[in-house]
Amino acid sequence: MAGDQDMFDAVVMADESKKMKVLEALIGMIQKFPYDDPTYDKLHEDLDRIRGKFKQLCSLLNVQPDFKISTEGSGLSF
Repeated sequence: MAGDQDMFDAVVMADESKKMKVLEALIGMIQKFPYDDPTYDKLHEDLDRIRGKFKQLCSLLNVQPDFKISTEGSGLSF
């Protein structure tokens, strides 16, 4: 049974490693994105890549992104 636990731990670590690699790739893409250059010729291509990487990360994390934008402000209440 100890071998089973070792295999399970290896699978979990591999899964976490993949999540971290995707997250690091997304962060790198965002950091390299040329925010100050609206004439950047690959703007739409890079945005599509960033969007795709974000969707991949959400899928790996089992997160459903919610992009609803409220016209009533931030929606915070105290």
